[in-house]
Amino acid sequence: MRTSRLLWLALIAATLALAAACGGEDPTPTPAPTATPVPPPTATPTPTPLPPGVTPPPPTPTPRPTATPVPAPTPTPVPPPEGFDPEAYFGNKTVRIAVGASPGGGYDTFSRIVASAAERHFPESTRFVVQNLPGSGQYRGLRAVLDAEPDGLTMGPTHSRWFQRQTLVGDIPKFDLEGIHILGSPSFTVGGDAFCVDSSVATSWQQVLDEGITLTMGASAPGNEPAVEFMAANGGPFKIIYGYGGTSEIMAAFDRGELNFTNRCGPGTVPRLFPEWIEQGRLVPLFYEKKPVNDDYLAQLGHSGPLPSFLELPGLDVNQTQLEALRANLLITEISRVYLLPEGTPDDIKQYWQSRFDLIVEDEQFIDSVIIAGYEDSYGYGRSEEILDIVRTVQALSPEAKAIMLEISGVGDLNVN
Repeated sequence: MRTSRLLWLALIAATLALAAACGGEDPTPTPAPTATPVPPPTATPTPTPLPPGVTPPPPTPTPRPTATPVPAPTPTPVPPPEGFDPEAYFGNKTVRIAVGASPGGGYDTFSRIVASAAERHFPESTRFVVQNLPGSGQYRGLRAVLDAEPDGLTMGPTHSRWFQRQTLVGDIPKFDLEGIHILGSPSFTVGGDAFCVDSSVATSWQQVLDEGITLTMGASAPGNEPAVEFMAANGGPFKIIYGYGGTSEIMAAFDRGELNFTNRCGPGTVPRLFPEWIEQGRLVPLFYEKKPVNDDYLAQLGHSGPLPSFLELPGLDVNQTQLEALRANLLITEISRVYLLPEGTPDDIKQYWQSRFDLIVEDEQFIDSVIIAGYEDSYGYGRSEEILDIVRTVQALSPEAKAIMLEISGVGDLNVN
């Protein structure tokens, strides 16, 4: 995994060497879309009262005998701090995992698996609960973590768009990328992807072009769909509707016919949430963003032959600086589901949490649960230095490339007030 990421970084560095350094102006922002907040779910009754919107993690699922084994991560776990008494500090306390997405999607699912695994690595009396705070492109969840007391009792995952915003604009309070404690990401890998059109709308990319069809897809906020946002900014036939709470809401909207195009059509989502789409022949893969899903799954969708990259589609004409910005934008989207502790967390608590997080992500039951949940292709442990390497790569872009990246990602339009 580190080798592939270093290759990504080398590719960006080579592109930087080719691009001429020149000044640029920030693009004129488009009006920021308003995400419709979704109320948090009702808390599941428990013997002790929980905060509003909090639900306890589900029990660890029984591993399926057919689960494909995933190689365990190799880094040496961080040791717990000397002299720290975890029972005295964490015993009989509740740890909140604040998630800025609605239940059922990847951020929620991974957080519940993290919560379940954490109970095996913290003192036995420590409870872990997941609080769903969807809205504002997952900013509500990030804000809940950043504004929490720095006592180790609140943590949560962050979407890559907020790393983009902070790297390019730098105006998110209490989010110093070099100062905040990054625990890591359990889904730090390039998985297979596909972008599909509803078969009732089109059966090929050429038909989309010939008939002037508008492909309408959903996203939670700008910056979530870099390839499509880039193509849309360069005259591609796309309309993106922002404001959805997460994957489950986007897929439900596609199922209703509200959307006719989606990248939530891979083997980690469709068989789990809408298997009837495969039976109905409803999905037509058009292209991929980073790496195509496997051929067997594409065959289930009725697709034969190689699936093209979006960069291979007819009609896409980009210059070197645009390509530099696009590659950096795709690179930074790898840092999804990065779990954070708020700034100011004491060093001994940070070190203890890090030692536990290393064990959680390496836990065989954790990996089995990820596979069972349908996220086998997403699993991969990314540590803080790997994540910061990507941030520093983006920071090293030319001003012109940064301006283009800001425009194509849309993160400059996000509301952080």
